[in-house]
This record gives sequence, C-alpha cells and structure tokens, in this order.
Amino acid sequence: MSQFYYDNMLKGNLYKDMVKVMLQKSGYSVCPYGYESTLSEVKSKLTAETRNSVTGRRIRSSPDLLVYDQKNVWLVEVKMRSKSPPMIRASEIRNVKEFWGDSVLVVVVPEGNTFYAQRISELEVQESDCYQLSDFEKFQDIFTRVQSEDVKYYQSVALQNARAVKLLFGLVEM
Repeated sequence: MSQFYYDNMLKGNLYKDMVKVMLQKSGYSVCPYGYESTLSEVKSKLTAETRNSVTGRRIRSSPDLLVYDQKNVWLVEVKMRSKSPPMIRASEIRNVKEFWGDSVLVVVVPEGNTFYAQRISELEVQESDCYQLSDFEKFQDIFTRVQSEDVKYYQSVALQNARAVKLLFGLVEM
C-alpha cells in the first residue's frame, strides 16, 4: 500500500475519533468496527483477487463504528472531505449500500454544519459522480442525543484540525 493510502487513513482517523468522542459524550456507547480496526490484520493479507471478491468488497466497505443506546443500534461509516462541495463517489455509496444498507454515513466537511449524516437506505443510487450535502441531514437529526453546543464545539475543533492537516500533509485531497 502507498504512503498516500496511509496518510489518508491517518487523516480519516482524526475525524472518526472526533465523531466517536462526540457520540460518547452524548451518552451513546461506541465501539470500533470494520476494516481499519477489527479487521486490520485481514486487510494486509488481501490480494487483488480476494480484495475484489464479494466477501473482500464486503470487508472493505464495512462501517467504522458500532453505535448504540437503549433504543437504537447503528453501524456508522465516517467520511471526511476537506473540500466543499464534498466529493462522495457514487461507487462508495453503492458498495456500502450493497452490504450495509442499514448503516449511517456521516460526512465531516468544512461547510455549514460540518457534521452531516444520512441513513444509507435513504440515499438514492445516483449515476452522477457525487452526492450533495443536500442529500444529508444534520448529524444531530439522526443522533438526537447530541446537543447543539457540542456540535458547535466539535465543529470548531474539526475546522482547526482541517487547517492543521493541510499544514502537515499538504493540500492532498481526501
């Protein structure tokens, strides 16, 4: 795997951890889940053939977090995009939708509310290249325990991190 892959993983983990902390602070239980955490050993062993098999694609598209409380349980995929409008490729949505249709996609982007979310099942598969922020709800509309003041606080932290990431890694798009 290339340095670009590892740099993007590091950048993405900053925001995944931020979403995790915001949810935990709001009273949700949050566990790491998926390809980069619980299946990290597997990802280094996948070959081109196994990576593109049905099971390989399922593993690679697995959500990042398991989030739950007394009434709900969600699998959550977190994506960070440093530019606005965010480029969320239709192929990414199709893969998640195929295997994890009941999950929630959280997008962190330096625009507006910063934290957006949508149930994958409610995203229409598009032929166009990217999804718009108008396809998403505010983060706290899905995770209703999250308070507006916490969103504002973590919004400022996310924007500070975005500036720091640009300084550390240059202007490489995520």
